[in-house]
Amino acid sequence: MNLKHPIFVSSLLFLCFSPVALAQQATKADIQVLDAKMNALQTTVTEMDKRLTNQIVEMDKRLTNQIMELDKRLTARIDILFWAIGALIALVLAVIALPQVFGYLQGRKERADLQKQIDELSQRIEQQQREIEALKSRRIMTPS
Repeated sequence: MNLKHPIFVSSLLFLCFSPVALAQQATKADIQVLDAKMNALQTTVTEMDKRLTNQIVEMDKRLTNQIMELDKRLTARIDILFWAIGALIALVLAVIALPQVFGYLQGRKERADLQKQIDELSQRIEQQQREIEALKSRRIMTPS
């Protein structure tokens, strides 16, 4: 157990002081290499940004076209639905109104028939009254 402790301490010291011993100042060549890598990275990021922007624009156009197509289809279906509702309303009105119209026309015909019968009866009554008057005048003229 005593052996573990010195190994641990020496490992700890090595780990703590080795970065200090390895640390050096950056040279101009190191800075140029880092600058070149940064420029390459910047170019890559710029290209990726352009590609992503182009993809976003293309997706936006496709979505806009799909939305417009969907809007056209929905508008057409809504128009069909309005026509169907109008036809149903007309059908309901026809079902409600036709019996009323037929009843009115039938009543009108019946009234016309009744008026015709009344006119015929009036004519008969007038004719019978004339006949009665004629018979009365004959009786008066011919005493029995």
